[in-house]
Amino acid sequence: MHAARRSPRRRGLPGARPITGLLLVTGLLLAGTAANLAQAETPAQRIARLRTQAAKVQATIQRMNDRVESLVEQYNANQEALQATLGRERDTRRRLDDARKRLGTAEGVLGERIRAIYIDGPVTNLEQLLQVRSIGDALTMAHYQQSATDADVRAIQNVQQSRQKLTSAAATLASQQRQQEKIQADLRAQRRDIDHRLAQQRSYLDRLGAEVKRAVAEEQRRQEQLRREALARRLAAERAAREKAAQEAAAAEQAQATSTPTSTPTSSSPTSAAEQAVAFARAQLGKPYEWGATGPDSYDCSGLTMAAYQSAGVSIPRTSAEQWTIGTHIRRMVDLLPGDLVFYAYDLGDAATIHHVGIYIGDGMMIEAPHTGGVVQTASINRPDYFGATRPT
Repeated sequence: MHAARRSPRRRGLPGARPITGLLLVTGLLLAGTAANLAQAETPAQRIARLRTQAAKVQATIQRMNDRVESLVEQYNANQEALQATLGRERDTRRRLDDARKRLGTAEGVLGERIRAIYIDGPVTNLEQLLQVRSIGDALTMAHYQQSATDADVRAIQNVQQSRQKLTSAAATLASQQRQQEKIQADLRAQRRDIDHRLAQQRSYLDRLGAEVKRAVAEEQRRQEQLRREALARRLAAERAAREKAAQEAAAAEQAQATSTPTSTPTSSSPTSAAEQAVAFARAQLGKPYEWGATGPDSYDCSGLTMAAYQSAGVSIPRTSAEQWTIGTHIRRMVDLLPGDLVFYAYDLGDAATIHHVGIYIGDGMMIEAPHTGGVVQTASINRPDYFGATRPT
């Protein structure tokens, strides 16, 4: 595209000042018209505009939170891997020290045998054979010679085996140290990535005006309430359907039975460990979210659920992805019991990546450590990224 060609400016051209003045007046009129249009926005239009803008902002913030949470879970997994490697390294160092001691002992025994042979000569000394006076003496001397030879062989074998164990332990230790260095490098890179993404999020939030921030907060509350109401209706419908099916099954059984029919089974109850985990989670409400934290003053999502079950004497894995692999999976929300772990993931095509976990407390609600800037809170489990649930006990 070519720029429009401008006419050369001529000083003293008649009518130049009136045209300039006309442009200024036109600009002022347009500005005034825009201001009047903004002022003419009705309250309903303003609410609609802010709600639309807030929904877009909230969606952006949620995507940022999900990505950061996924990185945090990867970071936590690497921390666990590092601790496991450090534990194996301690075992290897003990094996290495034991191998060194065994090698020293074996070399000492072999050294004594070498000195004895050097000083006294080999046990097959001709002089010793000439001192034999009877067949019995000869047999005794032969047995002694064989025993001494076997001991020498064992001493040499012990030295060789001890050296092999020492070499193997040293190679294992070197491999473990290389693995630790790689994990630590990954952790440093992940920490930088998390900090960078959080800085981007802060910058994004800082650019929002006060009016938009208030609209976002209001939209968050509105959406949360809508999710709770929708889930309450869904659970009520599913419970009613389940009860109706149970009643129909009981009626059919009663019609066919010749004896007293069995009663309709009642729903199961949470275990004492699950109740203790929920009680612990409730006691953490209001404590700040901190990525990588497992308490007692702050938590990330999987750190909270792990600590909750630890308080009940139940050991579960550190990360949300690992926690998904334990216990019994619960297919329907209506079958959830307090203490169940509820998981959230985003779809990456053929696979889903779990990035969040909370602990169910009943009535469609969970306790969660949500994201940086938030605190441990109650929230509806009804979210678009709901993945499933598991019962640890």
